[in-house]
Amino acid sequence: MFLKKIVLKNFKSFQGKKELEFPVRVTAIVGPNGCGKSNILDAIRWILGEQSLKLLRVEKNTDLIFSGKNKGSSAGFAQGELIFDNSKKLFPLENTEISISRRIDRDGNNLYYLNHQPVRLKEIIEITAAAKIGLKGFTFINQGAVENVLKVSPEERRMMLEENLGLKSLEIKKEESQRKLINSQENLAQVELLMQELLPHLNFLKRQVSRWEKREKLEKELESLNKQYFYLLYQEIQKEKPKTNLNFEEAKKEIEKIQNIIREKEKEIGLIKDKKEEDLENKIQNLTQEIFQLKDKRSSLIEKISLEKAKIQEAGKPRIDYESHLLSVKKSLEEIFSLADLNLMKEKIFQLIKSIDQIFTSPKTKENVNPDLEKEIQKIDQELKEKTDLLNQWQEILKKRNLNFRQVFEEINQLQQKKSDLEKEIQKGEIFNERYNLLLADFSKKLKENNLTLGDLETFKPEESLIFSLEQIERKIFNLKKALSEIGTVDETLLKEYEETNQRYNFYLQQTKDLKQAIENLNNLIKELEQEVKKNFEQSLREIDKEFNRYFRLMFKGGTAKLVEVKNEENNYWGVDIKIDLPKTYLKNLAILSGGEKTLVAISLLLAIVNYSNPPLLILDEIDAALDEENSRRFAEILKELSQETQFIVITHNRLTMEAAGVIYGVTLNDDKSSQLLSISLEEAVETIN
Repeated sequence: MFLKKIVLKNFKSFQGKKELEFPVRVTAIVGPNGCGKSNILDAIRWILGEQSLKLLRVEKNTDLIFSGKNKGSSAGFAQGELIFDNSKKLFPLENTEISISRRIDRDGNNLYYLNHQPVRLKEIIEITAAAKIGLKGFTFINQGAVENVLKVSPEERRMMLEENLGLKSLEIKKEESQRKLINSQENLAQVELLMQELLPHLNFLKRQVSRWEKREKLEKELESLNKQYFYLLYQEIQKEKPKTNLNFEEAKKEIEKIQNIIREKEKEIGLIKDKKEEDLENKIQNLTQEIFQLKDKRSSLIEKISLEKAKIQEAGKPRIDYESHLLSVKKSLEEIFSLADLNLMKEKIFQLIKSIDQIFTSPKTKENVNPDLEKEIQKIDQELKEKTDLLNQWQEILKKRNLNFRQVFEEINQLQQKKSDLEKEIQKGEIFNERYNLLLADFSKKLKENNLTLGDLETFKPEESLIFSLEQIERKIFNLKKALSEIGTVDETLLKEYEETNQRYNFYLQQTKDLKQAIENLNNLIKELEQEVKKNFEQSLREIDKEFNRYFRLMFKGGTAKLVEVKNEENNYWGVDIKIDLPKTYLKNLAILSGGEKTLVAISLLLAIVNYSNPPLLILDEIDAALDEENSRRFAEILKELSQETQFIVITHNRLTMEAAGVIYGVTLNDDKSSQLLSISLEEAVETIN
């Protein structure tokens, strides 16, 4: 069975806990009028989410809670539970048994439960619609509802049919989509209004940002030019860097070292020029003087000999011009004695002596010369030789000493020159360094003023095409600074505000796109659902129409009945109308049918729908009340036939209908106006209603 059990607690006339089990396909509920039979139907309707107090036959929600006749018997809540068999997965849940319950308290709390877990009404409606159980369709049918199916508008009739055909779930999706569509349209209008309000301010901020972006671009260009300018300037300054690789500290140490060496050399010179050296020079000078005197004496002797030789030489003999020779010798001696170089003086004296000897010692002159004079000359020559040898020795010693002196002096001069060169190099380097350092200091100051460092320049790699001269760069920098000055400063708070405003505007813009896309999707979905519902409905309607005509002819023993689709494309309206043609009469208008005839038409339609859609559950409340015995029998037979696919709960007074039921529940009224449930036999049921 589909519906296995109903559990009621303090619902309307049922006090305490009451349970009804449904082990068969057809269950009849019987009892006298006013005993509470229809309250069972109301309970099922209420549990499934019915909101209409009119349909529940109460004035207010708390009237659903049992209120006994006796004092203190009123309950504080009402609760109902439906337990279904879901082995065929009619409900879109994995559970094999489904529990749907509802509870209401005196304080107005209204709660829904699915498998004993709190849920919203929407979830109850969705799963029951999927199972072809509906509040607006033919799941619940009473005598008034049977006739109502003939009274309602074609559109309402269509909706009732849709619910019983299992199309309600599509309609729910459509309605939900329509609600979403309306909400999306409203949200879109609100968002577009916000965008319109935001746009003027955003445009203002955008202009400010444009100024800022322009300024930022110029600042970046200025920064690049500054780097390039200082890069080139740095290259120029580097050209002023001293070219020497001289290490000034090492050079100063070298100068000190040279000075120490010079002092040592000067000491050495001092040692060479000691007292002994001065005595030797005096001795050489004295000895030289003695040699000159001896040579003068010898010259005098030679002169005497010459005179004697001249006297000897007489007629015809060539005469030597001794006087001219003597004058020449004197002149030569004067020249020799004027020489400053002792060595050269010595050499010239020896040459002069040789020339004199050649003149005065010729064989011709020796003849008849005084021998004493010659001896004297020999003696002088011997002394002269000794003194000359001694002079040579002393001069050699002096020469060596002078040579050492010159060497040391030369070394000192070289050292002095090297020292002077180093001092000049240091001085020159220090001047260059000072100038370079001044340039570098000024450069560093300017660099700092422009928020740059030497590190920035070292990593800077200017493109070849971007390199200009310093003058060109200076002009460009000037123009950039002028442009920046014209732009002025930009409030950074406006930039932040723009980012926030633009972000908000883009958010709204994206929302509009999303909402427009959602609206488009929803419109497409609604169209698809409408088309699907319409397609399925039209197909189903054709089949139901056939069954409707068949059951109509069975009930009326002839005639025809037809379901006609009503369309109005202009108003986008469509529904279902009923056309009949009773046998042996000219009656074709539902409005002029008798009550019994209307019931038969409605039952025919009901049976046709049930036969086609095979709903899992159908609850009938005295719809057979107007049927005569023959039609009651036909109805009972059809009920048994349809119960193969559909579970029926029938509230009835009709014996023939009771006979079709497998289980009969009797409802009686206690003295305290509470309803009592009994499982009874057919005979007991007949007695109860009679």
